[in-house]
Amino acid sequence: MEFKTSISKITPDDHIIRGEKLSHLIQESSFADAIYLLLRSEKPNKIQSRVFEAALVSAIDHGMGTTSSMAARFAASGGNSVNAAVAAGVIALGDYHGGAIEKAMQQLVGVTSAKDFVSDALAHKKIIYGFGHKIYKDADPRVNQLLEVCRKAQFSSGHIDLLASIEKEILQQKGKKIPLNIDGLLAAILLEMGFTPKQGRGVFIIARTPGLVAQVLEELDLPGHARRIDENQIMYEGK
Repeated sequence: MEFKTSISKITPDDHIIRGEKLSHLIQESSFADAIYLLLRSEKPNKIQSRVFEAALVSAIDHGMGTTSSMAARFAASGGNSVNAAVAAGVIALGDYHGGAIEKAMQQLVGVTSAKDFVSDALAHKKIIYGFGHKIYKDADPRVNQLLEVCRKAQFSSGHIDLLASIEKEILQQKGKKIPLNIDGLLAAILLEMGFTPKQGRGVFIIARTPGLVAQVLEELDLPGHARRIDENQIMYEGK
């Protein structure tokens, strides 16, 4: 059998990743830079490096109550290993939890006019990905912090400017503020760096996995065994 790959190759004296020696990467690269290299086949410049690292941190965990965290913790409580429970959390990432970055990237690419885009979305009741949050009603604090990192690093993006215009148009046309969320900002940043929408979903999986590991390890340290929903929380609707 013969397999072909442009990702990596083990040689007698080193490990080559995207044309770079792993021995050199260990000495010279951050973990975030190595991830960037793996996915983009090139090293980030200084500005991209700073912003990409902050982008990964922004998605590292978002509480115990998320779909992926609960899936991972429930799996761990059933007596599964760390790797099995974390895998359960990763599998729980889908279109409705973890897929918004990819969807927002796909959507942003086709926008030429913020005004027309919002008008069409509202008229046809289309989802505008990257806006709104169940908890952060006025502003997503992660967005403000990541935008500040972009500003200090002098990372400019037409995609970020477009998001700001879309946010204003939503307020103007809908008469209600629906703030930009972290998924939307990450989508703009990744597009600016040349990532594809599919890679965008991959970046989120990479960023969230450390949080899932932490959730699983905490669950395994708790006393007791399998979690279950209390019967008082279940409303029976059958006959």
